Amino acid sequence: MRVTFNSLYRDAAAGLERASERLLELQRQVSSGQRVARPSDDPLAASAAVAERAQIGAVEQYTRAANSVASRLTVTDTVLSSVLEKLTAARSSALSAQGSTKTEAQREAAAQAIEGIRSALLADFNTSFHGTYVFAGAAAASKPYVEGTDGTVAPYAGSTTEVSVDIGQERSVTVGFNGDAIARGSDTSDLFAVLADLIDAIRAGDQTAITSGSGALGDAFNRATAAQTRVGAGLKAIQGEQVRLQDLRTAGAARLSKLEDADMAEAITGLTRADAAYQAALGASRATTRVSLLDYLG
Repeated sequence: MRVTFNSLYRDAAAGLERASERLLELQRQVSSGQRVARPSDDPLAASAAVAERAQIGAVEQYTRAANSVASRLTVTDTVLSSVLEKLTAARSSALSAQGSTKTEAQREAAAQAIEGIRSALLADFNTSFHGTYVFAGAAAASKPYVEGTDGTVAPYAGSTTEVSVDIGQERSVTVGFNGDAIARGSDTSDLFAVLADLIDAIRAGDQTAITSGSGALGDAFNRATAAQTRVGAGLKAIQGEQVRLQDLRTAGAARLSKLEDADMAEAITGLTRADAAYQAALGASRATTRVSLLDYLG
């Protein structure tokens, strides 16, 4: 069987093209560090990589939620610490006004001190975080407590339904609290009404009412303490979840790298071999294209 010049040329050209493609592919892997750049490079690995990226995306979404909730709860924790300090100060002022020997000036000083505390507590219960009220429950856009022109604080305007945010699969943390459960609880009057009555009682020297008001402040202190305990538990849960999410993110990135990234040592070795194969194919192609008179005579 006679082998024609055209046949030799086609074979050489095909060999050169294959060697060139292999060389270019390995050059891409070495320069980019990626073995799989498109699905056709490795369909099975590409499909698995899509699933891994989806999982990593979910983990990152939970991580962002956990970070945001942690910031919100940190603010809430700080506010509740402030509430507890003010309630302690209010009780101390009430106790300083007790006793038949207290002068009118002493009682007035105590009453004014509690008035200032009442205003500060109102600001605490109306604390907002990124435009949402932390003690308004599900009605996060509504100001929980509004003070009228006469100084009277209206009843709780928030929602008694609290709001939770998912920070992981089957893991959620409360971020929107029922302010009424802290300010009033099971009592007849809320904290602001209690303070208003206590101020009047101090100015009137009503010892029985002062004692009753001090007791109500103690109940409010206990409710605020319970709320802060819940916040602390939420922050602790978030810290544990953040560690778990970071571990999941690291493991997912490692699996993705194994699927998509090139083995650099192997790729560089392959590149050296591919370059040698390309040079050999190039030499064969050049030899084939050197046509002499004998080629025509044959």
